[in-house]
Amino acid sequence: MGSNRTYFRTRERLAGDCVPPRQRSAAGLMTALADAYERGWQPADVMHVTRRALGATTVPTAAAAVLFQARASSTPGPAPREWRAQLARIADGEPDAARFAEELPSRCDPDDFAAALDTAGWQIGVREWVDLTVLWLEFPRLNQLCEPPSGWSRVPVQHDVPGAETADPKVLSRIRGLLAKAEATEYVEEAETFTAKAQDLMTRYAIGTALLSGGAAATTAVHSRRIHLDNPYVREKVHLLTAIGEANRVRTVWFDRFAIATVVGTPLDLEQVDLLFTSLLVQATRAMQAAGSRDAGAARTASFRKAFLFGFAVRIGQRLKETDSRATAEAAVDADVRIDDLLPVLAARSAAVDAEFERLFPTTRASRSRTVDADGWHAGQSAADDASLSAGARAIPR
Repeated sequence: MGSNRTYFRTRERLAGDCVPPRQRSAAGLMTALADAYERGWQPADVMHVTRRALGATTVPTAAAAVLFQARASSTPGPAPREWRAQLARIADGEPDAARFAEELPSRCDPDDFAAALDTAGWQIGVREWVDLTVLWLEFPRLNQLCEPPSGWSRVPVQHDVPGAETADPKVLSRIRGLLAKAEATEYVEEAETFTAKAQDLMTRYAIGTALLSGGAAATTAVHSRRIHLDNPYVREKVHLLTAIGEANRVRTVWFDRFAIATVVGTPLDLEQVDLLFTSLLVQATRAMQAAGSRDAGAARTASFRKAFLFGFAVRIGQRLKETDSRATAEAAVDADVRIDDLLPVLAARSAAVDAEFERLFPTTRASRSRTVDADGWHAGQSAADDASLSAGARAIPR
């Protein structure tokens, strides 16, 4: 009830000023956005929660505001690489908002923004402005995964740790291309072939480059990123993400209220987890839909599908750990490194990840397991056994 009272008091205050409505709302919205950034939020977080809370119809306005604020504050120059990438993805997803922001003067204030909206015929009611402003004002504080905008002038432009491992853009481009083909094809066998090639490439690259590079825990670069999840079956998707992370020395924490997961690990491991999650979620969804087409009864219920995804996540985590152990041994042989010399390196990297995770999230609690549909659980485990993890891999014998 306290939160609702705050909401309505804020709405009354924003609607009761003597400034013209459009200008009043624009100024308040920009202040709310800037304050949210200082509390640890990033552009992609803002857009994700805005869509979930206010619906898709508000997204273009939110995107225009986010892109305008970035242009007005000269954000792209000193911003971290990931921040700039988020702004680029927002612009790609909302091209009308991107064109609108690009046409504004490089230095302008909220009044100019409001006037430009009117000139462009952008139909936005005062209520929509107020809803956006109140939502952004009430964002709670999040863990800061990078320096907030107020501190960018005090840190190097690159915002990167010297000597930190970074994934080769060419390798990532090849992986994303393979996964895009896997998601686009209607043929399951063809999709699995593309996915298997992508998974084989990322595993060999990550282990060969990251794990054999060495380094003590004190010098291991550990980063964090947020992954936004959408309905349906968000909790089950988190289980899949967590299982993939555990197999790749990445820790995961879940913010249920906003459907945001934060993953903590080395840059290369984070890339691998992100790409694996995308790929295996596609495979899991396809297998779940196939199970539903074979059985029009129980397989189409929500309880079956939740159990299916949960069972898939548990089994795929086991398979990934087995694959990781095998690939690590093979990478050691290829690099002429004794496995006994490699294990301390991996342990040091895991220790560095654990230390950073505890710094960011000193108080967390484990998610409780729940009773699940037995048929869905076993069907999900079976589908996980059929999922391909490397080029030429075969299903596990039953």
